[in-house]
Amino acid sequence: MGKKKGFFQYENFLVFTMFLVVGLVFLDRLSLGFIFPKIAPDLGLSNTQLGITVSVTGVFFGLSTLIFASLSDFLGKKKPMLVIFVFLFSIATLLSGWVGSFASLLLVRGIMGLAEGPVMPLVQSIVIHESSEKRRGFNMGIVQSSSSLIGGTLAPVVTVALAAAYGWRSSFYIIAIPGILLGLIIWKFLKEPKLNLAHHLKDSKAKPTKADYVSVFKTRNIWLSTIVGICNMIYILTLTAFLPTIYAKSTDYGESQIGMLLGLMGLLMFIGQFGGAAISDRVGRLPAIKIFSLLAIFLPISIALTYHNFGVLLISILIFSLGNGYQPLIMNIIPAESVSRAFSATAISFVILTSEIIGGSFGPTVSGILADHFGLMAPLWVTAAAAFVGFLCTFGIKETAPIKLNHSSNKEIQAPL
Repeated sequence: MGKKKGFFQYENFLVFTMFLVVGLVFLDRLSLGFIFPKIAPDLGLSNTQLGITVSVTGVFFGLSTLIFASLSDFLGKKKPMLVIFVFLFSIATLLSGWVGSFASLLLVRGIMGLAEGPVMPLVQSIVIHESSEKRRGFNMGIVQSSSSLIGGTLAPVVTVALAAAYGWRSSFYIIAIPGILLGLIIWKFLKEPKLNLAHHLKDSKAKPTKADYVSVFKTRNIWLSTIVGICNMIYILTLTAFLPTIYAKSTDYGESQIGMLLGLMGLLMFIGQFGGAAISDRVGRLPAIKIFSLLAIFLPISIALTYHNFGVLLISILIFSLGNGYQPLIMNIIPAESVSRAFSATAISFVILTSEIIGGSFGPTVSGILADHFGLMAPLWVTAAAAFVGFLCTFGIKETAPIKLNHSSNKEIQAPL
């Protein structure tokens, strides 16, 4: 890492670049749900098919996550793999504009899932290696929060506007361009992170072993983070997939009002994500995840009860969208801090893998079926139930924040089940 101090140090450049990478992953991935009301008539798609498409993307996303992230831990080569996958998911976004049937849509979005899956654990393992201890949670939270700022706030506004002005196919072509450009920047300027083998007791070995690898999956925090992660994937993917259709079909709001509601929800989730991570650096991970996961329960409930009243709905979104602030803690920070630094990508990828395959497939698919049979409000109650289960599981997680563990052994964190 460079020796520069102040704003232009390499750590800040890295965080900003990785922020953009993760943001583009979620912009490309979530764009389908935002412009689905325009795609559906052209391709003759139903709510169930939307749910299946989102689920297929999630399954392939999850499968590739663990395979390639674990490979990067053993090889110690994260930069070249990240560059390749950034280029691949950008090409998949481009191809989304060429689909002409449900089958071709499934194929292209499956490819996108395979390409995007390893990006998050690769990014966050690079960030944790290069971050100073006092900024670890903040840096990882900032990077994760781009999923809400770019994927949740800007994506609905930008993709809906592009689809309205140029057609939904052209919107996919346009949003693929930034990813290609960013891939070139990473290729040129990103440094391969160097593992500090002395950081953890288990890192004293020159190379990671199979036994070290297996120990990741015996760690209590990893399994509890996975359960909460499953609930969070059900929560976030179902909301982003069905809210645009709920607003479009169940209310008389115009496109600008719908764009405002979706954009504000994404913006407040962004604030919650980096705010929750930053707060956890000072007060500990556990108080932060409990407070924010409790708040998250009330977002879908408030939407279901107040969607017909724009003013009340707006206030509810401004308050309860902050609840998703526990996501970076449960998906990245706590898993990475609960195991040997050498296997941070593996820990993160396992949580993402299981969350995506179970939560990413179960939530949207079941919600789509329920929406077709019982009405569009059904997905909101599915997300509320998932959020409640996730909140309950946070009470079993062990603290991992450096500020709380200055006098504790790492063995305490890596408690087995």
